[in-house]
This record gives sequence, C-alpha cells and structure tokens, in this order.
Amino acid sequence: MMLRYLVFLLLLCLPVTGFEKVVIWGHKLHSHTHSYIHNSFYRAFLHLGYPTYWFDDQDDVSDFDFSNSLFLTEGQVDKMIPLREDAIYLLHNPASNKYQSLCHAFFQVYTDDILSYPNLIRVADCIYYDLAKRTLFMPWATDLLPKEIDEIKENLPNMKRERIIWWVGTLSKEPLHGNLAEISEFITACEENGIPFYHSNPWLHPISTEEHISLISSSYMAPALVGTWQKKKGYIPCRLFKNISYGQMGITNSLRAYELFQKKIVYHPDCHQLFFEAEAKLAHYTIEEQKELMDFVRDHHTYLNRVATILDFLEKVESSPLTSQESSSSS
Repeated sequence: MMLRYLVFLLLLCLPVTGFEKVVIWGHKLHSHTHSYIHNSFYRAFLHLGYPTYWFDDQDDVSDFDFSNSLFLTEGQVDKMIPLREDAIYLLHNPASNKYQSLCHAFFQVYTDDILSYPNLIRVADCIYYDLAKRTLFMPWATDLLPKEIDEIKENLPNMKRERIIWWVGTLSKEPLHGNLAEISEFITACEENGIPFYHSNPWLHPISTEEHISLISSSYMAPALVGTWQKKKGYIPCRLFKNISYGQMGITNSLRAYELFQKKIVYHPDCHQLFFEAEAKLAHYTIEEQKELMDFVRDHHTYLNRVATILDFLEKVESSPLTSQESSSSS
C-alpha cells in the first residue's frame, strides 16, 4: 500500500506543460461554503510540492509574478483576477466571457444530466471529460489527505459516540436547491427516538476542520442528505466523503452516491425511514467495514485524486485539436 501511494504521488508531481505555479483565486477560508473546496485544492497542490498561492479580489497583488500560472477560480469571485496569455484558467461557473481568448477549460460537479452529452469520455465512476467543450465533470471529495484518513482509521477503536447527531453545513428552504424538507424528515425520526439533532451553521459560525471532525466522529450517526433537486439529478454530496473519512458509517438518501460506494453504505430515499435503516445497520456494524469504506475514500476520493484528474484532463485538452476560441464558442 505504501509503495503504491508513493508511485501515485510521483506521477502527480510530473508537471503539466504550461504552468509553474498554482493560483487559487476565490473565496478565502470561511467566507463562503465554496471556500472549503478552494482550501482543499490549496492543501492538495501544496502537499504535492507545487508552489501554490491563494488570493481574492481584495488582495494587493501588484508585485506578484503571475507568469506561467494555473488559475483555479469560481465565477462569483473572479472580478479582479489577472488575465494573462501565458496562464491556464480552470473555471467553475464563470460569469463572463473574458477568458475566451485565453487558454482555459472548465470543471463542473457531476450530475446525471451530463450522461446524455454526445462527446463524453468516461474516466471513472461519475468522472467524465468532454474535450469538445473543454469540460471536466467530477464530484468534490473529502478535505482530508490520505495520511490524515489513515490516522483517524488507526484511532477508530478509541472513538466514543454520543447519542446526539451533528449536522455541519447548510440547512436551506431555497425552492430549487434546498434540503430542509428532507432533513426535517430525518430530524423527526431522531426526535421520535430521543436523539437531539444539532446544527452547526457555517454561514453564521464557521468552525475549523478539527472541530468539524470532532463533532462528526462523536455523533451517533452522520447522514449525508441531499435535497429534492440534488437527489433527482444524481448529485453526490461531498459531506458523504467527509463523514466516512472522519470515521462514520456512510448514510445517504442519494441513489447515485449509494451506487458509487458499491452499495456498501446505508441508503433509503425516504429520510425518515433512512434513520431506522441506519440504526439497524449500526447494531452490527464493524470496524473492519468502516476501514474498508475509509480506504475507498482514501484511494479514490481525496483532493489528491481530483488534482490527478485535473492534470490528466489538462494534458488531454492541450493535445486536443480544438483551439481555445473554437471550444469557447461551443460552451
């Protein structure tokens, strides 16, 4: 296992032609829920030895050398991003066409909608390339590095659970993407069984990764629930990868996530019933089963894996006969 991991790191550190440094341009930590994704990419690139920097629109970067940079950014926070002909831009939900004449590509979160696209290349479960549109589709991942997952795994026998449940994340009534209706069903089941359900709101009181791990790992169980739209679209919540890597059994109402984990986690589309399915599984759940799930996340669903996918994707885009301008017009 250690040899395989070292080979994996060596392959990741091979440079992609065209950039010498990585610049995360976007949400500073705790300023937005997307900041945790930016933080995870930042940590992953640093871990792999890339010179990596993190800026936002408020930073004074007048003296910084941005030559030959790979930029990762998001459309809500890129107003002041430097626009350079010697850079590569990897864009998530860009809000303008200002990158059209520059070297750029797109990355989006996987949903089942893409399965009807005509030019998809399947890379792995729920990971696809569309080279014609210069777009990578993939789920997010756990924010832990592989060695950090292994450390938690070694401590599993010493973990103490309480008969409480912590939800760390957004609870939303938003009509399209909200999750409150589904989570309320789960909360009702908790209340019927005398188990308090607590909410840690990252918008009001952001917490550190260490606090997050502590709350989740000490919970009675840690569901990863999606709202109606996300469930219909096959969205895979990063919360599931995190909760498992923090030492919790996988519990979800997402069919696509259940299938991604080879049906080795607890699934039910009805969140009230999901509680009882999870409680039944807990009665005979073993440390060995938990370790198997954690190994699956460690080997396939960390941001080191996502960086490896990005670098492979950029190599393929670079060798594609389509030019930046041609692909932009088709996006």
